[in-house]
Amino acid sequence: MASKRKPETRKIEIPATHSEDGVDLTLIRWMLSLTPVERLQVLQRHIQSVEEVRARNQQD
Repeated sequence: MASKRKPETRKIEIPATHSEDGVDLTLIRWMLSLTPVERLQVLQRHIQSVEEVRARNQQD
């Protein structure tokens, strides 16, 4: 008769999503997962978005 083993229980540590002072750690982890070139591309797109919003606001 084969002995039955209890399945191993492992604690899975889920990383925090925010620091104590409210910083969104998921965004930091995401940005660090990108290559330097990809980071620059993301930031350039943000700059373009801001410029578009400013241009639209000046039309009013």
